[in-house]
Amino acid sequence: MKTKAMLILSILLLSFTLTACDPFKGLRGYGQKAGANGKSKRFKNARGEARFDCQKGFIHAHEGNSYLEKHGLPLEIGGNFICDGDTPKLPKDCQGREIRSEAELNAFTTKHQLPLALNDFICKNGVPTIPVKDLEYWKRHESIMPTCKDSHGRKRPCV
Repeated sequence: MKTKAMLILSILLLSFTLTACDPFKGLRGYGQKAGANGKSKRFKNARGEARFDCQKGFIHAHEGNSYLEKHGLPLEIGGNFICDGDTPKLPKDCQGREIRSEAELNAFTTKHQLPLALNDFICKNGVPTIPVKDLEYWKRHESIMPTCKDSHGRKRPCV
C-alpha cells in the first residue's frame, strides 16, 4: 500500500514538474504572423484572411461556429463558404458535389492548381477556373503570398 501511494505521489510530482518547467514557454508565438495561434478577433478562411458574413460584416472569432450552425453549415468548412445573396452556402465542385470541409477545399484547389481558399470558381468543361472578374484580385494575392507548388515543391503563384 505504501509503495502504491509513493508511486502515485511521484507521478503527480513528475507531471507537475513537466508542466511548470516549460523551457519553450518564452518562445511561444515568436516568429508567427500577427493573428496566428488563435489571437485574431476575426473568423478566417483557409488563407488566414478575415471573413465577412453574407451581409458584408466581419464575423468575430467567437461568433464563427454559431454563424455556421445558424445557417446549417458544417463547422469543418470554417470561413470557406460562398454567399448566395444573403445566405451562406457550401461551395460545389464541377460535378455538383458539395465541398464540406476546409481540408476538402484545400485538396480540390491543390489538385486543380487553384489559389488556396478560392471557393467561387466557374467550371468550363468540367475544369474549375478563376472567374474573369476575380482574376486581377487573385493575381495580386498570389504575387504576395503564392500557394501553388511547382514540380520541385517550391511555392509559386497559381495565377
